[in-house]
Amino acid sequence: MGRVLSPASRATSEVRGHERGVVLVIEDDPKLSELLVRVFSRTGFESLVAKTGDAALQAMRLGEPCAVVVDIMIPHPDGIEVCRQFRRDGWRGPIVAISALSSNDNRNRVAVAGADMFLVKPFPLADLVAVIERLLGQDPDA
Repeated sequence: MGRVLSPASRATSEVRGHERGVVLVIEDDPKLSELLVRVFSRTGFESLVAKTGDAALQAMRLGEPCAVVVDIMIPHPDGIEVCRQFRRDGWRGPIVAISALSSNDNRNRVAVAGADMFLVKPFPLADLVAVIERLLGQDPDA
């Protein structure tokens, strides 16, 4: 698996023959984004990584992912505005917002922007994968 280096770069799945779709990971922390890429890869997903809101919007124009994981505190525009823009553009796939900021105000802003789920950092990585699978209607044992 290659390292995530550019604002929008693709990491391929390590689980050959079990491609379950592409998850757009929008996270500016390189350690966390690489960890998420590895977790998704081990569970059969490919990952497309964007480190900024602008890179995320560009990545969405290049190809449609099956799901999005977005940190709400990414550089311009922030993750809440990215969610809003994806929904405004008509994208209907699942969006999971992640953040260390767990206030009710942030939860409400994320929901109004169009996210389907909000997870507070730190969260168990298995929970994130399970949420993505549930929102996609995928059976992980299939």
